[in-house]
Amino acid sequence: MPSNAEQLQAIANSYVMDGTLREDGLRQVKMHIGESTFPVLLGHDKLPELVGELRTLDMDKVFLGYDENTVVHCAPRLEAELERQGIPFYRCVMGVSEQNKTMASLDHILETFLKGGGSRKTVVMPVGGGIVANTYGLAAGLLFRGIRLVQCPTSFLNAHDAAASSQKQAINHTGYKNIVGLYHVPTMALIDTSFYETLGVTELKAGLGELTKNAALFGGQHYELIKKTTMTKGVALSGDDLVEATYIGLGAKDMLLAIDPKEKHLALLFEYGHTVGHALELTQGVRTSHGEGVTIGMLAASYISNKMGIMSDADREAHDALVLALDPQIEIPKRDITEEVLDKVMHDNKRGYLPEREGFCPFILNQRIG
Repeated sequence: MPSNAEQLQAIANSYVMDGTLREDGLRQVKMHIGESTFPVLLGHDKLPELVGELRTLDMDKVFLGYDENTVVHCAPRLEAELERQGIPFYRCVMGVSEQNKTMASLDHILETFLKGGGSRKTVVMPVGGGIVANTYGLAAGLLFRGIRLVQCPTSFLNAHDAAASSQKQAINHTGYKNIVGLYHVPTMALIDTSFYETLGVTELKAGLGELTKNAALFGGQHYELIKKTTMTKGVALSGDDLVEATYIGLGAKDMLLAIDPKEKHLALLFEYGHTVGHALELTQGVRTSHGEGVTIGMLAASYISNKMGIMSDADREAHDALVLALDPQIEIPKRDITEEVLDKVMHDNKRGYLPEREGFCPFILNQRIG
């Protein structure tokens, strides 16, 4: 059975995050995606300082990309600060669900950009979760064959797991998720964790779910983070907790994307828990957030690993305690979904990157925490 455990452990043990605490109270991280780098700035209730970073860019205006939620909950604060600092902007609004990541939405964004006078010097700034980040990010990569993209994630999950740590931009098509897209590295990312205050428990658990996965994979500070958050006080995190959790989550992505920027070999590790998690998410009638689905997928992975003799009973108990502390919620329909879930497991998106054998499914398995 192929294993790169020693290589990954060596990388994790030697990794030092390129981050600083600035005099203005912002934390700054230098994100690495292959040979490309960009700054991520984050803080809690630091919108004036974050918006001020836009003034360092040689631009004509900012094209703000919202969904129907963020235009209500985030736009008033953000646009008031842009006006206060004299930064020109205009906006576009798309739908809020996965069903809105379409060619029609993309066309609407492109048309709004061009009719509003956007140019090569205009900066595209998505404000929201992963759907917003992906769709407007794709538009930025297409316009003039690529213009500057400043990500402004307002959801916990998007901040540490996607927008501020990824170059993948895409929309859905013909029933396939993220099938039409490209790679486009952001110019910078701006994160104010006070925007998380608009999120409900489900959205917070979605972000904590991916951090729980990191704790199981890497141990160390990732494990310590979960021990002092969800394992101690559930999802009731303070502003400082949210900044630290986002910062540590970014470090996990930075560590491997510097080596594997297109997530085709070593960074496939981030798919841990996703094989069953994605299958559940995509099964009709199942309701769960992405992060919670991933942690439920982690339970499936630990079960398989234990049955194969890879993970001991004691290590499985410690591993599963991470998930149980999060208390992931899932709604399962009354009908039998076993065959449907297994079919989706067999068509997992790691296919094409890992060796395939008829009747087998590639799975990422863990021996123990860290």
